[in-house]
Amino acid sequence: MADQDAPDPQFNATTARLLRREALRRAAEEVNTMTGIGLEHALAQVSAEVTEEAVYRQATAGKVHVPRSAQNPYA
Repeated sequence: MADQDAPDPQFNATTARLLRREALRRAAEEVNTMTGIGLEHALAQVSAEVTEEAVYRQATAGKVHVPRSAQNPYA
């Protein structure tokens, strides 16, 4: 009778391959702007960059007001 707890190399290799494939699929979905998740991620990144640039411009223009949304609450 075969030991039920013995590791099966073929099963382990197949499982690892499928896990890597799923991880790559999810990562690609986040980058792809044709999907809802990817588009949301891209727009959030653009929004953050624009906000950061606007805060910098206001700070260098002599204005000291920093929008509440741009302040770091943990600083």
